[in-house]
Amino acid sequence: MAEHPGPPAANEWMIPASTTDSLPESADVVVIGGGIMGAASALYLVRRGLSTVLLEKGVISGEQSGRNWGWVRQMARDLDELPLMMESNRIWCGAEAEFGEDIEWTQQGIIAVARDPARIRFFNEWLAATRSTGIDSRLLGMPEIRAIIPKLDGEWLGALYTPSDGHAEPVKATRAFARAAVKAGAQIFENCAVVDIRVANGRVEGVDTDRGRIAAKRVVVAAGAWSSLLLRRIGVDLPYHIIRGTVANTRPVEKIADPAVGYHPIVSFRQRRDGSLYLAAGFWSDYDITLEALQHLRMFMPNFIKNHRILQLHLGKPFFRDLGRAIRHDRSDRPWLRDRVWNPAPSPAKVKSSVTEFEKIFPSIPIEIESAWAGYEDATPDAVPVIDTIASPAGLTWVRDGPDRRQGHG
Repeated sequence: MAEHPGPPAANEWMIPASTTDSLPESADVVVIGGGIMGAASALYLVRRGLSTVLLEKGVISGEQSGRNWGWVRQMARDLDELPLMMESNRIWCGAEAEFGEDIEWTQQGIIAVARDPARIRFFNEWLAATRSTGIDSRLLGMPEIRAIIPKLDGEWLGALYTPSDGHAEPVKATRAFARAAVKAGAQIFENCAVVDIRVANGRVEGVDTDRGRIAAKRVVVAAGAWSSLLLRRIGVDLPYHIIRGTVANTRPVEKIADPAVGYHPIVSFRQRRDGSLYLAAGFWSDYDITLEALQHLRMFMPNFIKNHRILQLHLGKPFFRDLGRAIRHDRSDRPWLRDRVWNPAPSPAKVKSSVTEFEKIFPSIPIEIESAWAGYEDATPDAVPVIDTIASPAGLTWVRDGPDRRQGHG
């Protein structure tokens, strides 16, 4: 089983002459992080007439945004984020036409099948709570499930199905947004790490990078799992923890279903156009403990208790990295300068489990794993994405999108 081959070399994603080698002296906005949140932020900021620079320490979509399942999901979202996700879905539906690029967008829905009565109760409660939103989610019985997933084995109590949901190829999608931002006038620099955010008199004044300084009155931090470490250097304490998710890619198989399929928390998959599957062990994930997470343990405890069956705790590299820094009393360490593309090891146990469980519910479809990889996702105490300004320093915005585990749907 091969590991994730990693992203292409720097600038392979770029259109010719898309940007210069020299950093500008100033910009209206600096965006930190070249994932989907950073790329989309840069696109819409520059379209509003703001000179925008995006800085990525490694390569565009090299980490969190290039390693996920590729689901575009409104279904079972927290009620507070559902309006934003419905608007996001509208953007995804028009992305290929707007950008003139193939991002493997497939709007054939997402379906979550269930054998547990408690799961069916959750589906019904969520449907009742969202009835006024206009979302097209509905509960299916066994005949409808069979029509959508003919080869699914066994009897099921029901399924939650949202036809307007879809899926796309994460790396292609993120880079399409980045290219669109460049075409609109943004400047994007790969292999350019922010060393510090500059603050004076209670407001942002720009950033220092390993390639120079950029003055800016606004900074958007979309650095994923690195955001907390970066912001802590300017006195902003963000409670977060990191979840390591493992994904496997199979060799092509016969057509199974158009929608992405989830069986909580056992196994989930989506089928790509070439017939291969992106396969994961449902919502079972590895929780690599950090010192920061321990400091905010009280805030995270309710969500951890709710999801303790699907989170496996580990003392790994992130913890010992933090511990070493604490022992040395080293406040100057910037681990993101070393880990330009954070490439955590996939969990062989998660891959094995996903294959085993898939074959139980699809016994007529043998699968062979071709590669596997892992990625870190940052999560807040309530597990809901954040787009918000920070009161102090003024001019700072934090953007993050990670696993939604409040409802157990990641």
